Amino acid sequence: MTTEHYAGRGSLWHTRHRPAHHHFEYPTAMLLVDLDHLSTLFSRRWMGLNRWGVISLRTNRHLYDATTAGGQAARDAVCAEYPELDVSGPCQLLTNPHCLGVGFNPLSAYFLHDADTNPSAVILEVSNTPWNEIHRYVLPADPLIAGHTVQFAKTFHVSPFNPMAQTYAVRLRWPNQERMTLYLALTDDTNCDPLFEAGLSLTLTPFNGRSARPLFLGIWPQTFVVLGGIYREAFRLWRKHVPYHSHP
Repeated sequence: MTTEHYAGRGSLWHTRHRPAHHHFEYPTAMLLVDLDHLSTLFSRRWMGLNRWGVISLRTNRHLYDATTAGGQAARDAVCAEYPELDVSGPCQLLTNPHCLGVGFNPLSAYFLHDADTNPSAVILEVSNTPWNEIHRYVLPADPLIAGHTVQFAKTFHVSPFNPMAQTYAVRLRWPNQERMTLYLALTDDTNCDPLFEAGLSLTLTPFNGRSARPLFLGIWPQTFVVLGGIYREAFRLWRKHVPYHSHP
């Protein structure tokens, strides 16, 4: 990708199949930023890097090396698990930035590349509320790029309506200059069919921060949509008598 930063607009959907059917879909908007070139984006007066802004990014919520201002912390996280991978190329973060000082990301994703800018690894950064904890799953890119579904054990409590003894299944379309998609499912030992599925689809457009217009077209402020949606849908699940699982 030659452009450093992108605004992504599209849709997010969740479907629960068991023990009660539950489905929702919302319009969504996110930023795809190059962690090694954040200063080119957050130099605008209305955007803040680790300070208040109409749109801001708090690097302490993400894998970001504040000392050298770049994506080395994300590269180190990959190398700790997969030292054979070359992640010396661009490091991009897909996330919902803070809006008016408020922010929460159920899921952010890091897309790391090798020295020739080929996909190398992805980090799925999961957050939960109200516990405000963060956990990261590191996955090599090759099987995902080949179109395979990658499975791995769930080791982090997210929704109180999902138990811990589950397995994730992930597919994605690597971000290019136009689109990216991510599919995620949860299964358990009782049934090979997914009991929960979710999908994210975004159309990407170059974003240089000179204008807020690409962000504020009927979707933003996204962070309030996310937070409101989490508790609204949790209430609906409770009304459907979906079992509650306490934080382990």
